[in-house]
Amino acid sequence: MPSVAPAAFVCSPGTRSLSLEWCSSLLLIMLLTLFRGSVRFVNGEYIPHSHQHNFTCVDWQRAPEAAVGNCTRYGRFGALRCYGGVNNLLALPEQKVHRLEDIIFCGWPERTFNPVTDLQLFPKIRSLIIEYSEMREFVFDFPEMFYLQSINISWTNLSQINARTFKRVHALRIVDLRWNKLVQLDGPLLLPRYFEKLYLAGNPWNCTRNFKWLLIPEKGAMVVDRDEIICQDKKYKERHMMTVMNYKVMLRTECQTHEDLQNCTCTMHHIIPKTYIPLYTINCSNLQFRAMPNYIPANTTTVYLNDNEITDVLPLRNNPHYRHVVDIYLDNNRIESIDVLEGGYWFEHFRLLSLRGNHLQKVPVYALDNALDDNIDANLLLLSGNPWQCTCIFTMRFREILMKYNEITRDATNITCTYKHSNPVRRANVLMLTREDVCKPEEEPKIYPLDMLNIVLALLIVLILSKLAYDYYHYKYYGRVPWIVMKLP
Repeated sequence: MPSVAPAAFVCSPGTRSLSLEWCSSLLLIMLLTLFRGSVRFVNGEYIPHSHQHNFTCVDWQRAPEAAVGNCTRYGRFGALRCYGGVNNLLALPEQKVHRLEDIIFCGWPERTFNPVTDLQLFPKIRSLIIEYSEMREFVFDFPEMFYLQSINISWTNLSQINARTFKRVHALRIVDLRWNKLVQLDGPLLLPRYFEKLYLAGNPWNCTRNFKWLLIPEKGAMVVDRDEIICQDKKYKERHMMTVMNYKVMLRTECQTHEDLQNCTCTMHHIIPKTYIPLYTINCSNLQFRAMPNYIPANTTTVYLNDNEITDVLPLRNNPHYRHVVDIYLDNNRIESIDVLEGGYWFEHFRLLSLRGNHLQKVPVYALDNALDDNIDANLLLLSGNPWQCTCIFTMRFREILMKYNEITRDATNITCTYKHSNPVRRANVLMLTREDVCKPEEEPKIYPLDMLNIVLALLIVLILSKLAYDYYHYKYYGRVPWIVMKLP
């Protein structure tokens, strides 16, 4: 730049004609001048240099034509720019309008754009630009056109687009759809055979939708800025779309190729910020599994195995693939015991364990208490719908655990147990039971066997004493001794 050499000269260490403050101000002006060439502010919003493009309509409201919504020719003869409307378009000579090749609509006044009618006056159009408008959608797809090569629709409220929108624009080479409100595409755009470049960055894309076609070379390569596309949905916000789609494809391939998971549904539910580590969810519910899968992908944190025929939870203790699974759903299976989890790593690090509707009658209450006490991550333990048995020792301890960890055992009010000695058999809510309810029989016998023995012994004593008194009386007054004495040798 011309100012660099003079500034460097007058502010050199050997120069004494200028003050230090003046030199500093001059250098600051130089830096700002250089910086102004690399960034741009549009409507008060900072736009990085890599995202700047086609600022044709910046500050279009300041143009004199914007006050009445008129169009004006510019540059070479075949170019037209309209500001906020096309009110004077019909006043232009029809022959000249038909010869226009480059059309720019700044601040398109309608919420819709109809390519069939709005471009009818421009049969020779080669370039179309629509910027800074409230336009939300195309009413119809573009009609059959043979000259149009470039379409730029940016900084509008365009929120949806059809895959066939540009299919019949036969000479189309470039489509720029950056900085709109597009959220999803039903599929890759159907474009002419010799199409070259498609720009999609800057839109609030929902990456939970299917954008895997971006990874297909013949379809995704035409999206020249695909590495700059950022997700804006709640699930993958601020993540690069290509990263999300790559993880999705890798997970789907892994699940489809492993025989244990072929019928399961594998999804990615989160990507950890900064580290970009994916977290997966595996759903194998209602597949008639008799055992838990021996293999699950790395980084899997949630597993659904509801409505199967699983009988044990041994893999949670000895299978390393389950070490990082923190949420597991095993509702409506045939699990009879979880004793094997006692003292294991998983039991002390799980976050959610759902065992509703199984065949559990008892659990190791002390092991469960220790695991929940040591596990600061435990958030939910569901145990209702099991045939719990009410016994004196187990029920009271189980009740204490349910009350102690009431924030974790959130279905505790629905946990019931069966009285073994009740007739007829009935169920009761564990939290409502007392020690008297389960620690003594409901109907006690009126006379116990020991009492019967005591009565018999008492009668025998009375009988012996009576006989002794009788024999004593007859011996004293009649001199007769008992006959048994006469029989003795």
